[in-house]
Amino acid sequence: MKLLLLLFLFPLTSVAKVVPELSGNLEGQFRQSNNNTEAKEDLFQNWNNENFYLLYGNLNGKIEKDNSRIEANWFVRYSYSDLYEPNPPYFATNIFTFPNQLVARDLFKLQHKEQNGKEQVESILNKFYYEIDLGQKRLMLGRMYINYGLGEIFNPINPFNQPTGLTSISQVAQGNDGISYTHFLSDTHNIQFILLGDKGINNYEGEIDSTFWLHGEVQYSGDLQLDYVLGEDQDRYKLGSQISYQTSLGMIFSQILYRSETIDNKPTHNLWDVLLGYDQQLTNLWHLRFEGGYQKEDRSLNLTNLGERFLPTEYFLALANIYEIHPLVKVSATLINDVKSGFSYFIGKATYDMGNNMEADTFVFTPFSKGDDTDNVAQKLVTTDVGVALRLFF
Repeated sequence: MKLLLLLFLFPLTSVAKVVPELSGNLEGQFRQSNNNTEAKEDLFQNWNNENFYLLYGNLNGKIEKDNSRIEANWFVRYSYSDLYEPNPPYFATNIFTFPNQLVARDLFKLQHKEQNGKEQVESILNKFYYEIDLGQKRLMLGRMYINYGLGEIFNPINPFNQPTGLTSISQVAQGNDGISYTHFLSDTHNIQFILLGDKGINNYEGEIDSTFWLHGEVQYSGDLQLDYVLGEDQDRYKLGSQISYQTSLGMIFSQILYRSETIDNKPTHNLWDVLLGYDQQLTNLWHLRFEGGYQKEDRSLNLTNLGERFLPTEYFLALANIYEIHPLVKVSATLINDVKSGFSYFIGKATYDMGNNMEADTFVFTPFSKGDDTDNVAQKLVTTDVGVALRLFF
């Protein structure tokens, strides 16, 4: 894959007479995980305490000339644990490597994934696109990141990039294969048309599942913005919006998304997702964010799809704080509660700036309230983890 990236960049540099910009990161993690008792008893996850090792990184290359650009990103991840040895592996490994699906709409299959005993190796070209700006128009072709929406814990109006606000992995995004065309109608209104292809909704049998999507942004004033989305995606019709308003204290935002029954008449049901959020910089050192919402459970899925939203919650409230206790040290604390079941989850992190483009993290992830018995059995799979991470940017 690295050779592919270099071969891709070399002829472009000679033709365009420009030097590619290269950047990236490398991160190593260690975590000690303790299993949930109910997972052992009820879901056959018969392990107690295990160590998990993770090494991953990105190499990003970009070439710009005049009004066009080519950009590619190569993502590599290596993980090691005894939890990989059963076939299939234990469910916990899907949480440790979230997001474990690095291409949300996969047409070109530019990836390699292999598991051998206690090891898993992934090599993915999760971004590879050409972009050209034509005044009030912008065209992108290839595998691209699709970034919009204000939700950090839950972001329903954007099904093309999973939020990673609750995970230990940073500097990661999902790719999407297709075409994006953006038209800037005015300084305050633009519309993005997206056509994507996917071979991976179910087992690929020669038919490509298409996504036809429209995303618009309207800036009504300096404080008020409306986003709207509609289209066909993952065999469902979808319609949604986001409203955000900047007050003198902070920003209020909300999202709603409707998903129809599956178009192919499989036995499913329609789904609703709702989000309400508030974001404020309380002081120069203290940042506060609240998100609450409703995530309709898709009962047509099974436990192997646990990683789609990271946490198996339905009605949820989340409070996140980031505090700078020193110019080189930041701490964060996030609390999530499933209002319906009583399930609660806590994440604590401390980030140390070591200089020379290096950071170190310590973290803890733990469900401190398991809640009442519920139909959402995936909550029993959530583990308690403590760990450390060291990352380098270049």
